Amino acid sequence: MFCIIYCVIALLGVTQVQPICGEECQCGMPSDDVVAMRIVGGTKTAPHAYPWTVAIFRMDFLHCGGALVTDRHVLSAGHCFIGDIIQIMRVLAGMDNMNNLEGVVKRTLSDVIVHENFTSTETRDDNDIAIATLTSPVPFGQTIIPICLPKPFENFGAYTGTIVGWGRQAVNRPPSKDLLEAKLKILSDSDCMNSKLREHLTDNMICANAKGIDGCQGDSGGPLIIFDPSGRYVQAGITSWGIGCANPRYPGVYTKVSNYIDWIKEHIASGKTCK
Repeated sequence: MFCIIYCVIALLGVTQVQPICGEECQCGMPSDDVVAMRIVGGTKTAPHAYPWTVAIFRMDFLHCGGALVTDRHVLSAGHCFIGDIIQIMRVLAGMDNMNNLEGVVKRTLSDVIVHENFTSTETRDDNDIAIATLTSPVPFGQTIIPICLPKPFENFGAYTGTIVGWGRQAVNRPPSKDLLEAKLKILSDSDCMNSKLREHLTDNMICANAKGIDGCQGDSGGPLIIFDPSGRYVQAGITSWGIGCANPRYPGVYTKVSNYIDWIKEHIASGKTCK
């Protein structure tokens, strides 16, 4: 389920952003100074409303999405990296529009760890999670902040989730130049397992849907987030797989991040994050 989507970036200029230090840096929360996918049925986000979101390019093509969890680590889908060459990939952080690279930070990858129990069939991917390590840290600032991780085995059934990305807006359409967002209902585990996808599902997966809205090619690896009662965004899922894009008969499927908290923390220990 690899996504190779055309989107040439002519000039990849890099502008540093002002760092946020100490107590001002909070995961899952845009700066007060910020106006606060390949998404089918999505709408354009407010500028830098989701500053943990990154785009992963394979050469000059949009490949996948991801979310910063430290200044050196991106949480994404395992299927975005299996059988591929990470040396030809690069990560763009702090990007809102692909035609405007002012303030965007570009990094290459030094390492990628795909979950050791990742498996893939023609229909689905299981344990579809990976940690990509950047060659050098990114500076946290108004447009670059890490996402918060959930508690171990936390359940988000019945929450309204948000997906963001630059992927295709339909199966046969090009990717979006603007970062898009869409709201989805996260199904309970029981409703997920009773859906039309039930024979392909495992406990490592979350289902989410909304009429005419879904993630699509190019959104793979991007975050499914919820707004926590604490007032911060938390990553509930990773865009993983589905049947078509916005097919009303089938929900989209996301890797359940809360099942992997110990695994994630083990592999991001060298990075710095916010409190």
